[in-house]
Amino acid sequence: MNWKSCFSRPVRAVLLAVALTGCLEDEIKPLAEGVAAPPFTLALVDGGTATMEAPHGKGHVITFMASWCPCSNESIPLMKDAFARHRDSDIAFLMIGIQEAESKFEKFVAKWDVPYPAGYDAGDKIARAYGVNAPPTTIFIDSEGKVKRVFYGNIKDKEQEFLAWIDELL
Repeated sequence: MNWKSCFSRPVRAVLLAVALTGCLEDEIKPLAEGVAAPPFTLALVDGGTATMEAPHGKGHVITFMASWCPCSNESIPLMKDAFARHRDSDIAFLMIGIQEAESKFEKFVAKWDVPYPAGYDAGDKIARAYGVNAPPTTIFIDSEGKVKRVFYGNIKDKEQEFLAWIDELL
């Protein structure tokens, strides 16, 4: 029996398309701890810009989120609380919207009244540079611009660890 007899023509076409898509996509590699955080400039929802470039001088908590993601929505209250606790410290918070339309991300930021900078990553270019393939992903960067930790998933599920990871950046 050959493989053509196992699948109809439309099914073979779909399988071929899936296989080719996998071959053509850029492979997203996670950032390793200790590597330099890739530089970027991001237009913010409020009209300003955020820039990541060396030397940093302060710690950074960067979270990649999307409005459609339940874990992103569940993580925001803890993120807002952590920002309030560290508002006057040497920690910068940044939310980066990925994998959706810019207008949806802007509504998401407004809905949650996000008190720290937030911007939309058009084409998910920054996300790819940071090894992010799904929201929410939180990257902790030390004052020297090195990746200290990467956490994939709902930060709400790791509240104590999350707060300790932020303190490590001070």
